[in-house]
Amino acid sequence: MVYYIGKSGGALLLTQLARVPLSCCFRPFGGSCRSRFFSRFMAGIVGLSLFVPGLCAAQSSSSANVLEAQAESKSDTDIHARVVAKRKARLSVEVARNVQTLRVSEGDAFQSGDILVELVCAVEEANLKRSRASLREATEIREANEKLAAHKSVGELEFTLTQVRVSIAKADVDLASAQMEQCLVRAPFDGVVARAFKREAEFVRSGEPLLDVVDLTNLGVVFLAPARWLAWVKVGDEFTLDLNEIPLSASGTLSDIGIVVDPVSRTVRLKGNLSGDLGAVAPGMSGTIKLGSIK
Repeated sequence: MVYYIGKSGGALLLTQLARVPLSCCFRPFGGSCRSRFFSRFMAGIVGLSLFVPGLCAAQSSSSANVLEAQAESKSDTDIHARVVAKRKARLSVEVARNVQTLRVSEGDAFQSGDILVELVCAVEEANLKRSRASLREATEIREANEKLAAHKSVGELEFTLTQVRVSIAKADVDLASAQMEQCLVRAPFDGVVARAFKREAEFVRSGEPLLDVVDLTNLGVVFLAPARWLAWVKVGDEFTLDLNEIPLSASGTLSDIGIVVDPVSRTVRLKGNLSGDLGAVAPGMSGTIKLGSIK
């Protein structure tokens, strides 16, 4: 049988056109038999080509609508967030040196300004000692000239030059001290050593990572929320974070709302600050965000 698929009144119809004589299948095509078979066969092909694209488009649109509906239904109840450290840093050095002393190891706590690493800086240390000696010499000469100037036993120019030499010596000391400070790695804030990249006696290049440090007392969250939240969410909104790794529910408030919406996922980045007892919470943990504004 040869079938023709067409449209009529907006509905798809499957219509049997004709029954080809059985004898046409057992003898060479010829005359009217071949003509009838070929024309009806081509009509069926044309009808099928009109029907299939519409069917595929309808199925594709239906699948997209289903996926979109599923995403919309989960977007407000299944928001995942990641715990981050509000203050963290990767420390490096300005000068290429060997590590002389590593005063901390991974997990050690420190306070702002503490010396964490000392580098080998014998040349800079010698320059500092020399500069301090020059300053002491210039200071002694100035004091002696001051006594002579009181008795008018020294010229005005000579007295002025001794004061200038003291200023130059002080500048040299400051320069040498700054160079020595480059041999020390100090803590930028109160925190904990998260990772050490070098050990004592190892060589470190300028700009090469030396330590990763984090402040565990100042934690926050980062998460992606549906873009339609921008219509009502605001800085200061309270939320709770149910952590996945430990049985703890932490509270916090929104601190930052992104201004760029991802056009593919239709989400926006939000940030918040955690509060309360966070002794067991660590950066990198994750959980589910629940905002108090969501009903």
